[in-house]
Amino acid sequence: MSVRIMTVCTGNICRSPYAQLALGHALESVRPGAFEVTSAGTQAMIGNAVDPGSASILEGRGVVHDGFAAQQISERLLEGVDIVLPLEVSHRKIVLSYSPRHLKRAFTLKELARLLDSANEREPWTQRLAGLATPEERWGALPSHLARERGLSRAPEGADDIADPYRRPQEVFDRMARDVDAAIERIVAFEEQFS
Repeated sequence: MSVRIMTVCTGNICRSPYAQLALGHALESVRPGAFEVTSAGTQAMIGNAVDPGSASILEGRGVVHDGFAAQQISERLLEGVDIVLPLEVSHRKIVLSYSPRHLKRAFTLKELARLLDSANEREPWTQRLAGLATPEERWGALPSHLARERGLSRAPEGADDIADPYRRPQEVFDRMARDVDAAIERIVAFEEQFS
């Protein structure tokens, strides 16, 4: 069994594949074989490879993206996914239109990172999740804690979104990657503390 995470953006060629591959790579280095990270698009450019703007950043970090093909989000793809990480709040609404049962298991990538930190300040995760030995148990318990935290920790409108770099200059892709990387760092730190 592995924890199944899906990242979601619009075309599934810029943001969500970058987040999928970078997060998967980082989690694999902390907890080999424990996570399966995939991605999809709300208006996917089906079958397309990773956009060159994102691909060049992944290559620079030694993250493999060969064989990636964009796919359209669907009810079937969401089956069995433990946590969905849209890149914008608007994508979350679309995810829920396909799978209402993900209501408490869909957070924008930035929101997940923010809520992990703010919940930890109220009560450390190592205390909250004491006795949960496996990543599956921890990530299974996480949504109920984060749903409560969501009610206590609000962000200004747009603060949890990551801007779409599609057809924009490379510096917009670089900014997107920095935003994604900052969130991933906090998500991976959450899992790392249980080592």
